[in-house]
Amino acid sequence: MTKSNIVEYFESVLLSRMRLSSHVVVPNGRKVRSVVAAMAAQHTGCAVVTEGSRLAGIFTERDITNHVVRSPDVWGAPVDNFMTADPMMIGHDASALDALRLMNAHRFRNLPVTGADGDLLGSVNHYDLIRLAAAFLESQSELGPELSPEHNLHFVDLTGLAAHEPLLVTPDHSLAHAIEAMISAQTGLASVVNHRGAVIGELTEHDVFLKVACRVEDLVDETVGDWMTEQIAAAAPGTSISDALGIMAKLGHRYLVLISETKRALGMVTFRDITEYFEIVCAT
Repeated sequence: MTKSNIVEYFESVLLSRMRLSSHVVVPNGRKVRSVVAAMAAQHTGCAVVTEGSRLAGIFTERDITNHVVRSPDVWGAPVDNFMTADPMMIGHDASALDALRLMNAHRFRNLPVTGADGDLLGSVNHYDLIRLAAAFLESQSELGPELSPEHNLHFVDLTGLAAHEPLLVTPDHSLAHAIEAMISAQTGLASVVNHRGAVIGELTEHDVFLKVACRVEDLVDETVGDWMTEQIAAAAPGTSISDALGIMAKLGHRYLVLISETKRALGMVTFRDITEYFEIVCAT
């Protein structure tokens, strides 16, 4: 039987067959500090806010970075003030491809999934889709002699993608500086470099949410070096797109920093960049 390409595979996988990500469910009016603590305890970057039986909003790591972490005065305010109200949802009978296209079109990273009766079943996020893509491509490691879209994903490297300019900070920069820079650049990643320009760590929205938000009141007095993650989600530009997805799945990251042999940051690619590429490849 002929194996489908990755787009056809995503189209064949229904959300009802996927293991959806968990999220925190909180009632409207819950204090921001309490919601952030609950999210951290469950190791999830997403909370859904309910009003009675209705889904009233969604509150994510991005909201925490943009609106909460810099302002201790709002930590006791209702989460309703900072959530995305009346979020878009998707039914469980939709496909992984439907979810991916909807998320890419609206730049979502979390999408609530509802059942036939309208009940909330969970959320699909980029990490779920990264694991799905990586597992499919691993199963396609023996492609045979004929050319196929999967050849491009296995043998075309990351230089075939348009990389983003990396955001660079130093260990001596304050958390306030790094977080302001991330918000200004609209990115969830800052690469931490030493005095030679070599990447030695990273600070992400997940770090900000998990370790800093509603804990550190004075971001100016804290340095990046004390809060960064030393593990780096990185790859050489010559890494194949398929292998890049494997690295993302293994590390649980939605991006990769492209680094040179001297560990300098050359650019950054995201899961969204890769999925936009494989849709183009599979359409030709």
